Amino acid sequence: MALDRKWVYVALMAGMAVGLAVLAAPSRSEQSDAGGVRAAGQQRFTVVAEPLGDRRLGALVIDAETMRLLVYAFDFNKMQLKLAAVRDISRDVELTHWNNARPWPEDIRGMIESGQAGGDARPDAAPE
Repeated sequence: MALDRKWVYVALMAGMAVGLAVLAAPSRSEQSDAGGVRAAGQQRFTVVAEPLGDRRLGALVIDAETMRLLVYAFDFNKMQLKLAAVRDISRDVELTHWNNARPWPEDIRGMIESGQAGGDARPDAAPE
């Protein structure tokens, strides 16, 4: 990445950080009760950004209030920021296992409760 491109990257990240900090700052109307309002000091947005080669940047934004995942792509050649995807993850976080291989959490829990938990114990293996 050329030196001027690095400064564009730094400026972009600083701008996103400042903008999200302003959006995430708790307003005076927010209270720390259990009525669905964020507790004081809790952040609404989490941002993760990574370069995707020399000419592109990817950013993930997680909105803790609405439980949405937003995916952005920044193209340095076009100097363009594009919203690539939005997903409601509120139901995703309720899954206990998905696309995982065994042992599942309940398999491990069962092995521990029955005293079978050992270094080589596998719930899908036949008993010896």
